[in-house]
Amino acid sequence: MKRLLILLCLPLIIFQVLANPLPDKRKAFIVKFSQPQSTHALNELSAFQFLQIESLNPENTLYKFVYNNNKLDDNRAHYLVNHLPFYELHQDDSPIELRATTPNDTLFGKQWHLPLIRANQAWDVTKSGVNRRGDTIVIAVIDDGLHLNHPDFQGSIWVNYADSLRNGIDDDSNGFVDDAYGWNFMARNADISDSFYWKGRHGTPVAGIIGARTNNITGVSGIMWQVKLMIVNVTDTGRFPTPYQSDAIKAYSYVLQQRKLYNATNGKKGAFVVATNSSWGIDRKFPQQAPLWCAFYDTLGKYGILNVSAASNAQELIDSYGDLPSLCPSEHLIVVGNSTRYDNDGGGGYSVEHVDLHAPGTNVFSTANYVKSNILANNLFHDGYSGSSFSAPMVTAAAGIIHSYACDRLLDTIKNNPAKSTLILRKILLTSVDPIDALAGKNATWGRLNIVKALKVLNQYCIGEVGVKSLSEQAFLALYRDWE
Repeated sequence: MKRLLILLCLPLIIFQVLANPLPDKRKAFIVKFSQPQSTHALNELSAFQFLQIESLNPENTLYKFVYNNNKLDDNRAHYLVNHLPFYELHQDDSPIELRATTPNDTLFGKQWHLPLIRANQAWDVTKSGVNRRGDTIVIAVIDDGLHLNHPDFQGSIWVNYADSLRNGIDDDSNGFVDDAYGWNFMARNADISDSFYWKGRHGTPVAGIIGARTNNITGVSGIMWQVKLMIVNVTDTGRFPTPYQSDAIKAYSYVLQQRKLYNATNGKKGAFVVATNSSWGIDRKFPQQAPLWCAFYDTLGKYGILNVSAASNAQELIDSYGDLPSLCPSEHLIVVGNSTRYDNDGGGGYSVEHVDLHAPGTNVFSTANYVKSNILANNLFHDGYSGSSFSAPMVTAAAGIIHSYACDRLLDTIKNNPAKSTLILRKILLTSVDPIDALAGKNATWGRLNIVKALKVLNQYCIGEVGVKSLSEQAFLALYRDWE
């Protein structure tokens, strides 16, 4: 009886197999021939056993052979291509993937801006904080401070080893006593943590976007995996005093002095500052009201320092509305507008002459300030940071990444003609943006930052495919913040 049931079921099983053949399991070879071939001839010579034969080059000497491995086994497929006339060599065809490094920082997944500006793909090219000639890249964050104990900045804060003894003596003779990590121009001392209750409320997320320690199993990922952040306080998030243009000039002067000292001592003193980040400015002011402030960007550029600034958060045409430093006529200054995660304009100041490009700056996730309330609430990282203040540091970090990957051609220019090097760097950043329809009429490039494309333009420059000509294309300071 059991045998009869099996016999009765066999036709049904056979029918089901025939009705449901094995799925098409496609495989492919890339085959090289010593002489040009035709697709029709190759099909005939292989007895039409391949699903597809496709030429891969204009000379018709490279072909792709596709077959169903359920119908044509690998040995037979190899045999067929090996015995074709003028056969030279073949290899398996296999998928390639766009590489994008994923760091182990616990909150990396919340940083939507990193894949948008292609930061994680840039990390496959360089993660270094030192250029190929051994210069440690330093970025000056001119803001309201950063606390040294924040867990995601350990190893990322610049140390002035020439004056780090805390001995009350100006060991490096730069006019600042014990300026181990930078200088606080509000408190007029070396405490970069913020002169009132170490708040660093604005500077901490700005610094985190640039250089929070990446791949340290902690918090967020900075755009630069390895960088040294020189912290220069130009304001604070406490009560008074109010910062002025003169404070900004003092802060820039300190940064300039450190770079000049580095150049003069062949790196024994000072710092190789490549860029400054200034996420602050003055609404309704024009360059003629601040000629000395505006002129300072050319002075910084003369020594190889590129300057990045945030456009106003006022949704106005800044050409007529007024904004400093956005309107300063310096080729060593990049002005950045705010865009969203969907590549829309973030609603800040705009201009096709004085805003250069956009970068994400709406609801960005970054480091929060190291204060008691955040420590107790385990809230040292959060989102909600919005405004051009948080767009600018993305471009500043991109400038640092380009420096870390600089070729000899650019490095020679940095050494011998530093002013030209900042123009090259600026041009690379602006010519490599992603063009975005929604940003048309909002900035000079109609585009949003793309770091991988910037590295590709750098490569073109390095191998001589492109050259860079000379480009011709300032009261009380308020931090540009609308997230409080």
